[in-house]
Amino acid sequence: MLTILGFAMIATFLVLIMMKKMSPIAALVLIPALFCVIVGKGAHLGDYVLEGVGQLAPTAAMLMFAIVYFGVMIDVGLFDPIVRAILRFCKADPMRIVVGTAVLAAIVSLDGDGSTTFMITVSAMYPLYKRLKMSLVVLTGVAATANGVMNTLPWGGPTARAATALKLDAADIFVPMIPALAVGLLFVFVLAYVLGRRERTRLGYLSLDEVLVTENETVLVGAGGADATRTPGGAGAGTAAGHGAGDGDSAADKAAHDVADDTDDESFQGLDPHRETLRPRLYWFNAGLTVALLAAMIMELLPIPVLFLIGAALALTVNFPKMTEQKARIAAHADNVLNVSGMVFAAAVFTGVLTGTGMVEHMADWLVGAIPEGMGPHMGIVTGVLSLPLTYFMSNDGFYFGVLPVLAEAGSAHGVSSLEIARASLVGQPLHMSSPLVPAVYVLVGMAKVEFGDHTKFTVKWAALTCLVVLGAGILFGII
Repeated sequence: MLTILGFAMIATFLVLIMMKKMSPIAALVLIPALFCVIVGKGAHLGDYVLEGVGQLAPTAAMLMFAIVYFGVMIDVGLFDPIVRAILRFCKADPMRIVVGTAVLAAIVSLDGDGSTTFMITVSAMYPLYKRLKMSLVVLTGVAATANGVMNTLPWGGPTARAATALKLDAADIFVPMIPALAVGLLFVFVLAYVLGRRERTRLGYLSLDEVLVTENETVLVGAGGADATRTPGGAGAGTAAGHGAGDGDSAADKAAHDVADDTDDESFQGLDPHRETLRPRLYWFNAGLTVALLAAMIMELLPIPVLFLIGAALALTVNFPKMTEQKARIAAHADNVLNVSGMVFAAAVFTGVLTGTGMVEHMADWLVGAIPEGMGPHMGIVTGVLSLPLTYFMSNDGFYFGVLPVLAEAGSAHGVSSLEIARASLVGQPLHMSSPLVPAVYVLVGMAKVEFGDHTKFTVKWAALTCLVVLGAGILFGII
């Protein structure tokens, strides 16, 4: 019964948010509360929620101060060179912009923290998507999937959890998986190229030599000077998508006018070269502080929430020594902080009820028990396939510490090594990064101003396909 109710609770949540019948925060709180009563354990709801909140409180604290820290870094101009470099590469071609999103997300993911990756990626790419009226779910989908592949790094979390749960060396798990993960990342780049081509066909693109914010103004320098036009599919001159024929303005004029207007828009503050918060004289201090912070995270010198708390305090104090300036910067990022931390604590209700009522345990036991006896010698492949739904509907802790040992035990009975099971368990990470139980995904959709339901509908199929590509490569290379 608990198995059925567990799946029903998750399905109800996903359907309601994808149909936009409830907000994610409301759904994360009210649906598990209702099912807790249905299970007959309503009297224990408070205990389940407090336990879930206690487990996720450090994550919420980390996200709060990480948002403040990186928000300040964006304000002072630390990432402006990255934006300019991407603009030089992407110009105004939607295909290049989507590929640039995937490359940037993959590179920044080397720090092992999804929230950091999403904050930097969205900060750099959002203005381009907004300016060219590109689909923002493409931004969130590509970034989340690229980060999911890179999340398998030994310091990213899943590999370390698998190693701990099965008492293995993390390097023995990860290093042999590198070829399969490389194929998965290559597939993400190909996917970005295909989605970018689709966006180019839908919108067209401006033939530009440069799209840069100069010292005095934003300029669009076309390949043919003032005659640059938006060209559908990249072929010939044409009208801009969204502008009717005979509207009196050329596409280039319209685009240039839009950009001029957008430089004053709130969403373009990261590119505004005249914003009062810029601190060019402190650029190398801020860069050094950020590198030191990321290095300390990788080396685990202190808990990540503590590192970001100290980093945020230092960044505010050095860049904005006046109390009024510090308050203004905190207020400027309060919306993001409240939205993300609210999502995390709401997710604590969901995970607390799932775990406390025993639904997660029963769901996992049912799935493991449903494996046919004849599949025993192929437990590596079975684990890889099961990692998709299980890591999506469960936290990494729940899967790696609760389910993985059971799968490894079943595999060992048929001669399948724990190392093979551990490697296969990493396959589902590209899909896991879009799970409603992953706090970082709320940073992604919040900063990109995308509805979580829209992100889910768009991303799940591509992320699942990426997982299957990694699994297929692992089988082909003899890793799994």
